[in-house]
Amino acid sequence: MKVFLCESIHPKAYRALAQKAEIISDWDRVGEADGLLSRILHIGKEELDKMPNLKVIAVHGTGTDGLDLPEVRRRGIQVVYAPHLNANAVAELAVGLTLALARKIVYARQLIDEGRQAESMTLLNGFDLRGKVFGILGAGEIARRTAAILRDGFGMETLAWSRSLTPEKAQSYGLGWAPDKETVLQNADVVSLGMPLTEDTRGMIGQAQLELMKPTACLINTARGALVDEEALYRALKEGKIAGAACDVFCQEPPTKDNPLFSLPNFVGTPHLGANTDDALYTVGMACVEQILDVLEGRKPKYPL
Repeated sequence: MKVFLCESIHPKAYRALAQKAEIISDWDRVGEADGLLSRILHIGKEELDKMPNLKVIAVHGTGTDGLDLPEVRRRGIQVVYAPHLNANAVAELAVGLTLALARKIVYARQLIDEGRQAESMTLLNGFDLRGKVFGILGAGEIARRTAAILRDGFGMETLAWSRSLTPEKAQSYGLGWAPDKETVLQNADVVSLGMPLTEDTRGMIGQAQLELMKPTACLINTARGALVDEEALYRALKEGKIAGAACDVFCQEPPTKDNPLFSLPNFVGTPHLGANTDDALYTVGMACVEQILDVLEGRKPKYPL
């Protein structure tokens, strides 16, 4: 059996796959593949037409917005993924981005590099997290884990909204409940996005939503770049409509230094590294490899989609 590997995976997962299958990385040979493991590759009809032997696609993580799922299923191809296995890594990055904004850590380094330390007392006035409100839009595993760390470790209050979140569920998760996303935007000191990218959520944070936020509030996005209208975010940050924003995801990935957001002192950007820890890459990589082999060897996978 042959497996097409679109991007690098954890070395131990790679070796486990290589013991059982021939690994292909040359796109000219993709038509030979029985299985495919993808981290960021877009897979639509055009790509699928080149893979007539494909039986299984493993998504290295949870997001499936890069897959044309109806077309994949029409062809009878099994899709597997690794739900929540990198949740802790992404949550810890979201916490780190929250701290970076609250204490203006990246801007502080910039001032040092520019020899402007004397200005730090006026330009680097941050805020405590204790007693502030951490709001989440989308209450999946990553969002709940982030909220728990900030609630239990830093003394933040929490406020959450998602279409499926009820007051009872929120209480069981230890979260404050909001009846709609507008309530979160209006009341939170830090708003974190945890929604999947769908046609309904694309561009869900635009000018109107940013104007609902407090001028002292910050926005965190570790979910999908296209959830946010980046032009509207740039204007809101530039004009002081909100205090800061941090994004690990962008509409164009990888992000380039030409993105106007990177010119702003109140913006922090990272290149989609939320799940990029050795622990998470190993766990997710092994789960994907094991499930590819399960399907190709006639066994039921652990996390089918």
